Amino acid sequence: MTEAPDLPDLSPEDSHPRAVAALTDPFFWSLTEETAPFGNETAHETLAAFRDFRDEHPTRSPLELLDALLERWEVDNAGWDAVDAAEVQALGEQDEYSLLTRDEAILALAFSQILTEGRLDAEVRRRALLALARQALPSLLSAFEGRALERALRIDRMRAVLSERWD
Repeated sequence: MTEAPDLPDLSPEDSHPRAVAALTDPFFWSLTEETAPFGNETAHETLAAFRDFRDEHPTRSPLELLDALLERWEVDNAGWDAVDAAEVQALGEQDEYSLLTRDEAILALAFSQILTEGRLDAEVRRRALLALARQALPSLLSAFEGRALERALRIDRMRAVLSERWD
């Protein structure tokens, strides 16, 4: 995957100092690593959209942006609390695109806010942690085939960062 031409560089030099201090693993800064929070097209678009959203609306909830993105992508904006393996399996069978895109978007939104502002909205954090719980399920890890262990370890690292104090 190549970097989108209008996407600003993802680098510590362009990020909030608190993010730089917390995101010490190189994978956090990758736009191409599929096991990373910014390693897919959904994440690229979310990061760029969040930066634009903040420029235009410095105090509005990032969930407004998330709702607009999901609507534009025709992604079902539901199932946020599902973490039971059987329930997640059923959601995936019903609409795999929405399940995966929703998780990619909320993770990218959470890390976008950390990178940009050095803080994290409580509801964005809650939903991102639930997304990580879903992504850690064996049925979703299996999509990473030979890299499932690497993905699991990165999920643990993302969970640790999101669990830090970001207010």
